[in-house]
Amino acid sequence: MALSDEVKARVSLREIVEQTVTWDRRKSNPARGEYWAPCPFHGEKTASFHITEPKGHGGQFYCFGCGSKGSVIDFIMARDSIPFTAAVRALADHGNIDRTADPARIARFKAESEARQQKAEDEAKELAERGVTQASRIWRASLADHPTLITYLEQGRGVSVAALGGIPPTLRLHPDLPCYEGDGGKRPRIVHRGPAMVGFIGRDRLVGVHLTWVDPVNPALGRARFANGIKVPKKFKGRTGEIWGQPVVLSKPEGTLVVAGEGIETTLAVQSATLVKNPGFEGRFEAALSLGALCGPEAKTGARRGKSARTGKTLPSPIPDLESPRPGWLPPAGVTRATILADPSTKCPESARLNAERAEAKAAHHCPHGARLAIPRGQWDHNDDFADLAKKGELNA
Repeated sequence: MALSDEVKARVSLREIVEQTVTWDRRKSNPARGEYWAPCPFHGEKTASFHITEPKGHGGQFYCFGCGSKGSVIDFIMARDSIPFTAAVRALADHGNIDRTADPARIARFKAESEARQQKAEDEAKELAERGVTQASRIWRASLADHPTLITYLEQGRGVSVAALGGIPPTLRLHPDLPCYEGDGGKRPRIVHRGPAMVGFIGRDRLVGVHLTWVDPVNPALGRARFANGIKVPKKFKGRTGEIWGQPVVLSKPEGTLVVAGEGIETTLAVQSATLVKNPGFEGRFEAALSLGALCGPEAKTGARRGKSARTGKTLPSPIPDLESPRPGWLPPAGVTRATILADPSTKCPESARLNAERAEAKAAHHCPHGARLAIPRGQWDHNDDFADLAKKGELNA
């Protein structure tokens, strides 16, 4: 067993990472060894950098925005810009691990490592199946064509349900769904309870559900909020490891064009506005459910990246990693063209543009006739997505 394997198994990734980042307490669940933070390797405004380390050592990290991933060694190499050997030595010293080879110790460690790996795989499989069972239970308890959901989409988000021909069958409303958050205790706690839009995730079968809580008193106001005014966070529930990149399909599989957006409401707004203007339009509409899934991971080499003038963080790359085993959302079979619905940002317009260009390039690679971007107002330096424009009456103007 190499020294590097012992380092990866014994040194806490969490302890090393938290020297650099501040954890998102709402998304993190220390009791389960799950931590989220804004990625230290690319500029972003949401916490898409995720580490899993349930045993307090041997953790792995993955960024759903830029695709960076690996062990504690990979993290130190990227953070400190040092080679593999230097990272291993530094971490061995940090963990008080003897660098000298001891055959008996190495053999014992190898056996323990293999046992831990098998146990982790068994636990991951059990967690995945439990997640999809919970998702199925939520979906079955949700109601189709509910008036609360119609009000939320029409008045809260500017979607013309009539133009859609009714609420898509992949969307339902759960009348009273709890929202859980981890707080470092042994069990997650309920932080909100109320009506929630439930999205069916998966093209051919259910792999999970996407949950959006709506205002329990007046759904025309949009999403539910805590007492401090912060929106109740959206949630996923489903088969761990498979749910990311799978969409909520919002239309029939007709035509050779697919229109894909990050969010359900954004995509529905464009879909309904398109059908108002052209009732015979043929095309598929899908929500990728996250920016990371829509854009996919970045290529490790290629475009030269600088720093954002507004945030000071490293800018994302517009070049996708086309060889990644986790590419995120991909166009469905039979599609020849794609339109990607971009989201602007006043925090960092350049990051918004580069992320969108990466999504466009990824889609173009899989579509024989290419892909294009649709940009709200044709500008990057504002915070209105297509649903915001629909609510303001700008899409149907």
